[in-house]
Amino acid sequence: MNILKLEKKLKKKKKEFNELSNKFKELKSLVYEYKSKKESEIENLNYNQENFKKEIEKNKEDYEKIIEDAANKIEGFIQKTNSDNQIQ
Repeated sequence: MNILKLEKKLKKKKKEFNELSNKFKELKSLVYEYKSKKESEIENLNYNQENFKKEIEKNKEDYEKIIEDAANKIEGFIQKTNSDNQIQ
């Protein structure tokens, strides 16, 4: 009788162990999946950040060009005005 109880107890413990083992495997899988998703998100954010940096630099260059063109036109206008005033 004790052997039957012991076998029953052993089977129960084995079943519990297998259930815990399966839960651990599932948890481990979820951890790796989460890590993979986060790495993908970080990669995407880094890519977007780099694109924003490039876009900001391009906008800065365009802005500087516009300012330079405007300054040149103003300077040309002033020179033309000065030369017109000297003629009069």
